[in-house]
Amino acid sequence: MLNSIKSTIPSMEQRKSQINLLNFMEQEKLQQRRDSNSEFLFPDDNLLHKRRPSQADHSATQSEDDENFASFESYMVIEFDKSINRDALYWIIDKIRKKKSDGGAQLIIRSEPCLSDERGLIIHISATKLRLLEIADEIGFTKPTKNGLRSFNIGSLDDFIFDGMSMDDILTPADKQFVIKHALENIKARENERFLPGCAAVSLYHGQSIIHAAIQEELIVNMYSLHNKEFMKRLGTEWWNLRHLFKRQPIEKIRKYFGDGIAFYFSFVEYYTISLMIPTFLGLLQYTFGDGESSPFFFCSYVIWMTVFLEVWKRKQSVMAYKWGTLSLTNVELPRPEYYGKIGRDPITGKMTPQYPLYKTQIQVYFVSVPVIVLCTIGAIFLTLFTIYLEDYFILQYGLESYITMIPSIIQSILVAVLTVFYDRFATYLTVMENHRTQSQFERHRVNKLIVLEFVNNFFSLFYIAFIKQDMKNLQNQLLTQMIVLQFVQNAQEFLVPKFKQKYILWFCCGDVYKQLENDDKNDTKSIQSNYDDLNILQLEENDPRIKQNLRESAKDEYNTYDDYLELYIQFGYVSLFSSITPAAAFWALFNNFFEIRLDAYKLCKTFRRPFARRQKNIGAWHLAFEALACISIMSNCAILYLSPQVKELTEGMSTELKLILFVGLEHFLLLLAWIIHKAINDRPSSVRIALAKADYESKQALKRELVKNKIN
Repeated sequence: MLNSIKSTIPSMEQRKSQINLLNFMEQEKLQQRRDSNSEFLFPDDNLLHKRRPSQADHSATQSEDDENFASFESYMVIEFDKSINRDALYWIIDKIRKKKSDGGAQLIIRSEPCLSDERGLIIHISATKLRLLEIADEIGFTKPTKNGLRSFNIGSLDDFIFDGMSMDDILTPADKQFVIKHALENIKARENERFLPGCAAVSLYHGQSIIHAAIQEELIVNMYSLHNKEFMKRLGTEWWNLRHLFKRQPIEKIRKYFGDGIAFYFSFVEYYTISLMIPTFLGLLQYTFGDGESSPFFFCSYVIWMTVFLEVWKRKQSVMAYKWGTLSLTNVELPRPEYYGKIGRDPITGKMTPQYPLYKTQIQVYFVSVPVIVLCTIGAIFLTLFTIYLEDYFILQYGLESYITMIPSIIQSILVAVLTVFYDRFATYLTVMENHRTQSQFERHRVNKLIVLEFVNNFFSLFYIAFIKQDMKNLQNQLLTQMIVLQFVQNAQEFLVPKFKQKYILWFCCGDVYKQLENDDKNDTKSIQSNYDDLNILQLEENDPRIKQNLRESAKDEYNTYDDYLELYIQFGYVSLFSSITPAAAFWALFNNFFEIRLDAYKLCKTFRRPFARRQKNIGAWHLAFEALACISIMSNCAILYLSPQVKELTEGMSTELKLILFVGLEHFLLLLAWIIHKAINDRPSSVRIALAKADYESKQALKRELVKNKIN
């Protein structure tokens, strides 16, 4: 998506000039640092630890950038297992800091002082500004210029600095984190590197991600980013603080810090919450003035709302993706770091990448995953039938009005919440075993499994009550009970469980170190003799606040948006599947979501680790999941209307065949109406379509000018 008026292909002289300028700036900062006699970054030679003699061949691995870097900002933290083989550790460290031309990532490393024999080596990773921009150039970020969006190119750096910007402003915090993670994951094994040094059992193949191989073999036990505490403090005052409960979220700031994926989620949940005001209002009218004659009208209104809600979101997310420079993300994705297979030439890109036979993935999908999912759904069905049987038994024993009869419904709701967590982990495990090539394929198959499992888990009991027992009063009670209990359990689970887990790890697994850091004065914390001095890595100072912060955040859970999207998916099902008979569901969803947005923001900033930034152009497979639920809701609500007592009274004089034809016709009419709305509302507004067409035209013109220029020269 190149929106430029100049050639997007800089000359070699221009590119060389920009790189020389960056190198000059780094050298200037280096000299300023030397003049200040900083011992932290430039210690005397006698303070530097010598490398292990057997590693002499590897280095020159103390990168020149490591010596020239004037200030250290931690972008990534890696914790190695304490029992890792020394040769393997040295090799991985050298790979991280070697120059790119030598097969390394050319990143900068600082180690934490050793505070306990129970923990392995902990390193913080950064990079020079020049290296960050070089990797961003390789990735192909789309960035704003004076004349619109353009693919970032370090050779035309001046174009990306405007309106008082500095070089630091080109990449956002999320971009920098993404760049470092990309550089680490793209440290690939060379053709002659068949196994990890010192670990003959850990085989490597040409092109495999070395960092991921180390994670799989548990040689690396943690890899994550630390939160920027100052940014979090500023963001919290206008985001998760309850004083801003009715204000819009700072989506742009969220995107710059957490990345596109997180920003899309919070934008979607805000849009969905605001949209819930319409069915809430309709539900209030239905509850106040509704009768049997007006039920079809309200149901048709719900159908129109669901369809318009999803179609307008498509337009909204395309506008955001264009503004953020991700709308043109190619469908030709690189393989996931976890993807494995024999190295071969990619038929599209021509690059050497892992190749895994598609039929093996399909065998795993259709002969392992599908049967297992079917067995899980059968188990969930039997569990649901048992709770329904238990409820009927209590009604016979204690009467319909007894509070004891509510116990099975509450138990069912709690079981649904617990099984939701299990299904999430289980679907992930099955999808990993399938070995999908790209991240989008992985997510689509994972979401498909979750949709099936959670649909049965959450909604089978409601369908049984509605269409087998045909007890509409019980359906209303069960749905609202299940919905409210589930939302309460999920919110408590999201907030309390990670907090208790973090405290447990800190006090019982890292107790001595944590107490030392908590109780000692800032300048009083003492390190012990390190076993990694021969790595020749400069250390953070013992009173560096990142050491204490790292210990706390290493005990936190990882965050992903799957659980939150799944929660919205289930809630949308409660609102839509039986909207014709449970108008209050939309109100409870709206009430919950006003607080859910702030709770999600708080847990993201305070309870979980900082998630890895992801580049996205939409909410992925979840949109299809919501659309599927909307289609099913049309059929389920038509069936509910057909069985409802009010409609039966209105159609008392009709034959059964005529009534069936009438409601099947209504169902087909509403499906047709939804399809018409889907086609009438374009996924991209005209402004975005025009901008894309203009960018494509100007890109072609720029390429033509460059070709003519090259011919002349």
